[in-house]
Amino acid sequence: MKKHIKIVAAVLAGVFILAACGQQPAAPPAPAATPAPAVTPAATPEPVADEEINYPTRDITVVVPWGAGGGTDLTVRSLAEQMQGPLGTNMPILNMGGAGGSIGLQDVFDSARDGYRILGTSMTALATAQVMGLADVSHTEWYAWNSAFTPNAIVVRADSPYETLQDLIDAMAASPGGITMGSAGPGSSAHVGGVIFAENAGVTFNHIPYEGGNAAIIATLGGEVVFNAQLLSELIDHIRSGDLRALATLSDQDVEVIGRDGEVIVIPSAGNYVAPLNSWLPLGGSFGIMVPRDTPAGIVNALSEAYAIAVQTDAFHDFAEDRGMVVVGMDTAQTDQYLANNAARVGWTLYDAGLAPNSPEDFGISRP
Repeated sequence: MKKHIKIVAAVLAGVFILAACGQQPAAPPAPAATPAPAVTPAATPEPVADEEINYPTRDITVVVPWGAGGGTDLTVRSLAEQMQGPLGTNMPILNMGGAGGSIGLQDVFDSARDGYRILGTSMTALATAQVMGLADVSHTEWYAWNSAFTPNAIVVRADSPYETLQDLIDAMAASPGGITMGSAGPGSSAHVGGVIFAENAGVTFNHIPYEGGNAAIIATLGGEVVFNAQLLSELIDHIRSGDLRALATLSDQDVEVIGRDGEVIVIPSAGNYVAPLNSWLPLGGSFGIMVPRDTPAGIVNALSEAYAIAVQTDAFHDFAEDRGMVVVGMDTAQTDQYLANNAARVGWTLYDAGLAPNSPEDFGISRP
């Protein structure tokens, strides 16, 4: 597994402009000097250096807008656990699924700016919410901290007739739109990964959305759908147990997973089968926490400091390695850039494929 983590980290460093985990912002930083290729993030307000704030004095509720047990939920829970100590309070998780993550997102955005109700979600879902018509809130209206990344994996049931990704592609080509794919919902990382895979392979599928990644996995295990492209962090236990067969990952290289009996399970890169896909890889999900941009600076500072400590802990790194993830530890300025790139590249892909009702151009997002 360590080999996998090193591979993905090296790729991410070039593709997503990563930060070293040790970087600790003392205040909400200004956007990067080089403007984002698509959307320029809203300016970060100058915090008051000597601002006095007694925060927190009670529990901080973290709203996860997806069901329990999925990649977002698992990652945000682990991150929140490590932030509790530095903040000196509990951070209970409230799962508020529905409407592709937009119900929980809107709930936090409409809440008081007191730092006691924050959002924990997928960066892709946040970046594409407007284009997908799920929420009228831009990713530029949030301070976000992107903590960890995991690639998509394309899986089928263990008794599936499809032994390789090529088998699945051939079946999809023979029955356009006839093969079902489950996902955590429209615009989720799994949905986006599946769409980009299929577009580059020249095939189509019938998308069946569920309320969260765990529900989509259960549907695959139960035979409701033929395959899914959920995240490796969500699927890894089922791959290890042998209940699901991993046909490929959307990493740029083969991934090794240690099975339940200590055997090495090699999951090939989908780029081995679909050459045009290589320009997109790695694809997957990134997760973290966020608060509305007009949250008082003292609260943002406190969350930033606790987050910077949390992403350096052995516990969070152990969690990430066990789940097939890599800790990226981006601060708010780096996450601004990441979200802008995501909004442009993924938003236009979804729109061009006819899967997003709104043009990114309507929100000032230029083609990448």
